[in-house]
Amino acid sequence: MTNKIKLFVFVLGVLVLGCNPDRLPKDFPKEDKFAQILADVHFAEATISQIRVQDRGVDSIVNKYYHHALAKHNLTQAKFDTIVNWYLAHPEKYQKVYDEAIALLSEREAKWEREVKSIKEEKERIRKEKEARNVWNKSKNYFISIKDTFDRQIPFDIEVDTIDAKGYRVSAFYQFLKGSMIKESLLEVFALYADSTVDTISYKLPITHNNTKAELMIGTESDLKILRMHGFLVKHDTLEEIRARIKDIEFEYIPVEDSISIE
Repeated sequence: MTNKIKLFVFVLGVLVLGCNPDRLPKDFPKEDKFAQILADVHFAEATISQIRVQDRGVDSIVNKYYHHALAKHNLTQAKFDTIVNWYLAHPEKYQKVYDEAIALLSEREAKWEREVKSIKEEKERIRKEKEARNVWNKSKNYFISIKDTFDRQIPFDIEVDTIDAKGYRVSAFYQFLKGSMIKESLLEVFALYADSTVDTISYKLPITHNNTKAELMIGTESDLKILRMHGFLVKHDTLEEIRARIKDIEFEYIPVEDSISIE
């Protein structure tokens, strides 16, 4: 074969390879890279499907997740669509990429499920811990109206002399309903210490229709042990008409080391 013929064959081969429609375009991501991109995009889609927002807010959130998934790989939506269309035109390559993307998603889903399980377990541990610390032994929720026959101030008396506590956190959610005529109301607690002294702590409740949390800290600044707590959840002028809802009442003790073990 002469040198001219050899040169002709070489040039022809280059042209054929250069025009090969099955060859990945130069600026397109390779198969393993595109699998990662597809996995990120599909994960963004799965995240979006879990979002529960008003219709008017969905579009902005969708755009945010898609933008993040594509920007991570320096891609625009138009470029991504072009790459997808090319791979779709080459089914064998696309199937290989898609299978790899599914494998990546499976790994990510398994990791996500482990993280979710861990978060749930931690929340449950905290819930049990708070429940074990709660010394309130009455109903956690009350609805009060002028027709009620029980003491509408909701008095309480709790003996805590057997508990080794650094102090107590008292909290509840209050909502004063339409028709309530009271002008002032207090969450009031009297704490009896081991040396027979008494400390009085109160929280002025906002007279509002909004559900509002009230919280008091008792005994945290004293080295003395609290033996007993009594007071009123809703101290007010009983001649005034009241309609209120009180929820999630907690008298949580704080251990000396601020820790507790739950089996």
